[in-house]
Amino acid sequence: MIIPEQKEQVEALFSEIQQAVRWGRPSILVVVFSSAKARKEMQDAVTALLENIGQQVAEYVVSPATYDIPLALSRHPGRTRTTFYVTRLNRGGGSDNRNAFRALNMRRELFVDHPTRVVFWLTRAESKSLALLAPDFWAFRHLSLEV
Repeated sequence: MIIPEQKEQVEALFSEIQQAVRWGRPSILVVVFSSAKARKEMQDAVTALLENIGQQVAEYVVSPATYDIPLALSRHPGRTRTTFYVTRLNRGGGSDNRNAFRALNMRRELFVDHPTRVVFWLTRAESKSLALLAPDFWAFRHLSLEV
């Protein structure tokens, strides 16, 4: 069940994505969640709103084999009608599972060159690591929320 604070956050996320869809621009969003339950509730609420405007939602789970998020999403055939939900950023493989962070920092422009709408659902630890390990990508984000 969505509480009033979450409703405002859902509306902020949806509004940002809706504008990106309307103008054909990228939208890089970061949501830091405190519990799996809070994340699920938020995802479900945002997904319902996106589906109402004809957007698909695709889960993108990071692993050692799928660490290069910008490259994979820029090549996704349904990118123009899809909003991506990225999870498990800290499982990107490599030294200390940092490959996903490196890829985001090095290939961040792909999100802009191939306008992509992406929501990074992060734990507090992942959020902290993202800011430290991918500072250039961190500066690229359009909106950050904490739930």
